[in-house]
Amino acid sequence: MIRKPFLMIAVLMLVTAQWAGAHGVNVEFVMHGEIVAVRSSFSPTQPLVDAMVSIYSPAAVENVWQSGKTDKNGYFLFKPDTEGEWIFVVDDQKGHMKRLAVNVQAGVSANEEDAPGESLAATATAHGGMSRTAGIITGLSIIFGITGIFYGLRAKKAADSK
Repeated sequence: MIRKPFLMIAVLMLVTAQWAGAHGVNVEFVMHGEIVAVRSSFSPTQPLVDAMVSIYSPAAVENVWQSGKTDKNGYFLFKPDTEGEWIFVVDDQKGHMKRLAVNVQAGVSANEEDAPGESLAATATAHGGMSRTAGIITGLSIIFGITGIFYGLRAKKAADSK
């Protein structure tokens, strides 16, 4: 009797945890000549609209080089003026944030047709998602929650049998 409700609750927790985990921010970039186009979204079909964007230059990492908001399609464009690792931070101010490091190199064209002469190429590394601390806290919370439900149902069964 006690196993059936416990099993149903455990399955429900696992299913809802999967939905919550899938709701993160995706960031990808495309080079158009010397312009970096960064697209932010929750999923391929749900862009991050009007999210705050901050860009940090490799020359002055502590100061915001450019800021603004994403457009209706989740895009934000910027033109790097130097090579190096540019930091792109997107924040929807509702608890979703992503940091992307874009490594810009001079003299290599991302698309030969886009810009003759000197152009830029970039590679990106995404930083974000759940931090290690948040993952540990979430895992412990789930373990303690399931344990509490189990012992609560066990105590109820013991009280009912008396």
